[in-house]
Amino acid sequence: MNTNSDIDGQIIEQCETECVCPELVLPLIGRVASPSEAETATKMFSLLSDPTRLRLLHALSLSGELCVCDLAFLTEASQSAISHQLSTLRAAGIVSRRKQGRTSFYALDDERITEILREHMASRVRAKTSA
Repeated sequence: MNTNSDIDGQIIEQCETECVCPELVLPLIGRVASPSEAETATKMFSLLSDPTRLRLLHALSLSGELCVCDLAFLTEASQSAISHQLSTLRAAGIVSRRKQGRTSFYALDDERITEILREHMASRVRAKTSA
């Protein structure tokens, strides 16, 4: 059942659940991710959910640019597996490729991913040093 209710001068539409703490809810109106924003974020985070892709991205965040062979060496994965994951990341706009002769070099192309990785790895290091 939808009803209109007035919270601090703002009309909001309510469903079956009433707002219990309007003082907490009012500042959030219009700030919660829209369905399309949530879908975009979900796709980005799903790219990070694969351990190999995460290791690739972390290696690239530390180095700036690496070729497939070097990434395979660092992640202890086959060149074929690395190429496949890089193709997925490239299609999503997360990494970019630069060719030099027959060698392809990859770099992070999404600052959001770089920041997520930096923050996560920094918090991991802080946890180790404080233990």
